[in-house]
Amino acid sequence: MHSANYISTIDRYHEQSRSIRELIESIITGIGEPRLLTDQSALHSVTEKLIELYPFVDLVYLLDEEGVQIAEFGADETGHVNRAMGRGKGMDRSERPYFKFYKSDEEHVHLTEPYLSSASRDLCISATLRIEHQGRVGYLVIDVDLEAMISFLLGDTLRRRIEPFFRVLYGLFAAAMLLVAGVLFYSSMSELVGALMQPGWAAELRLKPFEVIVVLTLAMAIFDLAKTVFEEEVLMEKDVHRHSTVRRTMTRFVAAILVAILIEGLLTMFKVSMGYSDQGAVATLMVFAAAALLVALGLYVYLGALAEKALLSNNGRSRRQRHAREDHPG
Repeated sequence: MHSANYISTIDRYHEQSRSIRELIESIITGIGEPRLLTDQSALHSVTEKLIELYPFVDLVYLLDEEGVQIAEFGADETGHVNRAMGRGKGMDRSERPYFKFYKSDEEHVHLTEPYLSSASRDLCISATLRIEHQGRVGYLVIDVDLEAMISFLLGDTLRRRIEPFFRVLYGLFAAAMLLVAGVLFYSSMSELVGALMQPGWAAELRLKPFEVIVVLTLAMAIFDLAKTVFEEEVLMEKDVHRHSTVRRTMTRFVAAILVAILIEGLLTMFKVSMGYSDQGAVATLMVFAAAALLVALGLYVYLGALAEKALLSNNGRSRRQRHAREDHPG
């Protein structure tokens, strides 16, 4: 199982904080009807509609004037709305940030900073709205899965739904490559043991290690590629919207291939120097090709980092200018 990349999620939250706030404010003000305080069926219907339209909504619950929870609805594992097992009803939430800071700031809608939900153990944010009905005061609270909401805003929800399928496929590919690496390792060891067991093994042993190392190098390169695929595509939570993630994966792939080419080129040179091969020109070309690949990889990493830095800087400047226009329209 992979774990969520909280750092990436928080970074995305700060980049999209204005859009997140506007969307949540529009959602909670749109459903904040006074009758929800006394009509549990209405709260159930509202939660059902919310989760249908906005799958990032986790919980919808009500607090009384003192911050004690009086109702709670949320989505179960199948995506259907149920009373959240009544586990929160009657609990004092008056010290929770979504209630405490709302009371002190008296905002129209209070939105918390990201925090780890005690229910889902994922990063979430909560929005609070004060409602009144027949002289009764209460507070409507919505818990939002932050990662799911960012995916929703970025139009990435469908990709995230089918991502587990891709992880399984990548895992199978990595397992197949590991099997190939194992076969090559077994083959090279068998060749070496066979050379030792044969009569006249001393003469055979002078050349056999080169053949064994060639196969071992290939096995190591395949193993490294399998390890990279498994770590990058199965174990790690990747942010495909960041160029640095793609650049890291590409760097690891190319580095594995680069090491294999260098080892093969050096081994061929050793064989030439010992008189076992006449492929000196090929060995030289392999070493130069590896050097050229290393230079190209360095340029790719350097230029990619510069491009991402410039892109983030431009995006940040554009957001600040847009926020300034919104805050001071005149």
